[in-house]
Amino acid sequence: MQIIFLVPNLHLWGGGERVTTLLANYFVSRGDEVTILSVATSGTSQRFAIDPRVSIKYLNIRLESGSGIFRKIESLLALRKYFKTVNEPAFLFGMGNYPILLAASLPRKSQIKTIGCQHGSYTSVKYIWSILRWLLFRRLDAIVSLTNRDVPKLKKHNKNVWVIPNPVTFYPERPAILENKLILSIGRIDFPKGYDLLLDVFTLFCKENKDWKLRIVGDGPLRGKIEKDIDKKGLRGRISLLSSSNLILEEYLKASIYLMTSRTEGFPMVLLEAQACGLPIIAFDCETGPAEIVTNRKNGYLIEMSNLKEMSNRLLELCADFQKRKAFGQNARESVKHFYPEVVYGKWDELFESLQIKA
Repeated sequence: MQIIFLVPNLHLWGGGERVTTLLANYFVSRGDEVTILSVATSGTSQRFAIDPRVSIKYLNIRLESGSGIFRKIESLLALRKYFKTVNEPAFLFGMGNYPILLAASLPRKSQIKTIGCQHGSYTSVKYIWSILRWLLFRRLDAIVSLTNRDVPKLKKHNKNVWVIPNPVTFYPERPAILENKLILSIGRIDFPKGYDLLLDVFTLFCKENKDWKLRIVGDGPLRGKIEKDIDKKGLRGRISLLSSSNLILEEYLKASIYLMTSRTEGFPMVLLEAQACGLPIIAFDCETGPAEIVTNRKNGYLIEMSNLKEMSNRLLELCADFQKRKAFGQNARESVKHFYPEVVYGKWDELFESLQIKA
């Protein structure tokens, strides 16, 4: 079976790129012919390990932030030219909003099935993209949603909607000991991730707690501003800011609590990874994802969006109560089993079967 993943830029260090490589590696391992097709040009280092049997190709379009309409048209023309060379049958996965719209714009062919894979919440797109969604999503053969919450909205565009979450990427034999006085947050440092809110929560927390520390792991356009804000708030001795690395597992295992203050998410893999490591989680109940991973008061706390005081109070509570951290962590390890790779990949196989292209 031929499978093609269309991504904006394979060389970004994001959740969409990570999931794409996981799926590509799985499908090629079982004997499928797999290609990752990146819209943006090559030239930067590869972020995630990709099986050498996976073919990597580029449309060689420059997609800097704010690229105009001509770049978008250029992308579509390049994609149409590429697909003239594709042997049927094939599955084409649009990984994220822009690739989905590109895939939906291709001429319909009965033996090329187009599948749109959402990686952000339904409400997170800009107005022009929401208009294009109304026009084009109906042309897809299927849409994959990461969460149940977005299904009713997506079914307004296309009746064939499947819920397939991201798989957990590791499950260490020994979980975190939860004794280190360390709180962890990992992710791209930009506005949707809410690191400004994270600093506000931690500032409130520090008024009552004098010894626990916060570690932030990530890079992004607002990293410089966050560094300055840490200094302005006098938190340099309480917060460490580390660049993204491949040693993420070690960071989870050093921590005792995972804290997320995102304004919007798709299906945050960091929460799955934190649970696999036995970390209790405190997260805003943003759209979407946290509510489908965290069970309030069982394996963590879901906090009303932007309720900084409540989040600080729950953080103080967990820091002071080792037994609660341990109980939440044990429950987290159990609940993450619903996202084991074999469970998630089985859902993809069901989707393939429904579209009547046999593996």
